[in-house]
Amino acid sequence: MEARKVNKKLLAPVLMGFFIMGFCDMVAPVTGLIGAEYGAFGQRAVSFLPTMVFLWFLLLSVPIASLMNRIGRKATARIGYAFTFVGLLLPYFAGQGGALAWYFAGFGLLGIGNTAIQVAINPLLATVVPEERMTSYLTVGQIFRNTALLLLAPAVTLFVAWTGDWRLLLPVYAALTLAGGVWLQLTEVEEPVPSARAVGIGACFRLLADRTVLLCTLGVACFIAADVGVGFVSVRLIDDAGSILTTTGFYALRIVGTLIGAWVLLRISDVKYLRWNMLLALALCAGLFFVRSGAAVFALVGVLGFTLSCVFATFYAVATRSAPGRSNEVAGLMILAISAGALSGPVCGALIRWIGTPRAGMIFVVACVCYLLWASTALKAGSPKKE
Repeated sequence: MEARKVNKKLLAPVLMGFFIMGFCDMVAPVTGLIGAEYGAFGQRAVSFLPTMVFLWFLLLSVPIASLMNRIGRKATARIGYAFTFVGLLLPYFAGQGGALAWYFAGFGLLGIGNTAIQVAINPLLATVVPEERMTSYLTVGQIFRNTALLLLAPAVTLFVAWTGDWRLLLPVYAALTLAGGVWLQLTEVEEPVPSARAVGIGACFRLLADRTVLLCTLGVACFIAADVGVGFVSVRLIDDAGSILTTTGFYALRIVGTLIGAWVLLRISDVKYLRWNMLLALALCAGLFFVRSGAAVFALVGVLGFTLSCVFATFYAVATRSAPGRSNEVAGLMILAISAGALSGPVCGALIRWIGTPRAGMIFVVACVCYLLWASTALKAGSPKKE
């Protein structure tokens, strides 16, 4: 049977969707900026802002997957764009120094929208590229997501220098979201015929009987928790106004890692490559407990970004291969796992306050990386052969 070719016409707007996915990840790095507006109480309260984003992945990913079965992936993505657009603008129009509740409301809508986008865009990519190249293309998708995050710190720094208000980033991201939604709307999408069959929570959780799917689901959960945790902690490791630029190095090296990974994963097992990276990630996390110079922190956080570049793509692709014909259910389950990011802010914040040093937040990150390393070893027997 002839191999399916890449649908280049649809690939571009789908990759734009990956770029927009990155907007929800900007919440953790800006919590310090938001907290500075509200004093001591604000510092404690804003640690729950990432929770407001990622909580919806837990509550809505399966219902949205069920809705997607009936209305299609493209329509589901458009709904996500609409919620994301409103969620980004709400705290901006509330004005600088407005009630903290506006941030919670806006980022809550951002989380709802991003849940819908991620549930829809990942399966859309599966209809665009051949199955045997899915890990590689999911990795390319992460390049676009990481680019959005790479630009975060320079954009914030630029807006502060020009106007004194970092929040100008929000309407810029809103405009890009609107453009992405219009682009997808104008693109013809060939996808499975919508079905009345519900993807209920039972259908998703029954997939966990497959050991590979279970390991991958927990892997995605630990990866997102670690990713958000690094964003939350890294900006606090350097006592300097430019500390947010640690995220620039982190995501710059993530992009380098995804570019290299897209090439490497065509040649070796994705699970084997994951294992190598997690060994290095664990060593880097350990190093962050001891280094004190700003340059060393920037370097270690940056290389840590490299090691995490292909984690999501690997777990998602391995789980999809393990459950053929169940891509919508896998999508619901994988995006459900993203809700683990809701834990990072409160847990890292509590560890920092309890122990009295920002480095204490890395304890949570280390625990997550330890699981990722173990899972990459446990998946060895079931990993696919080199294509």
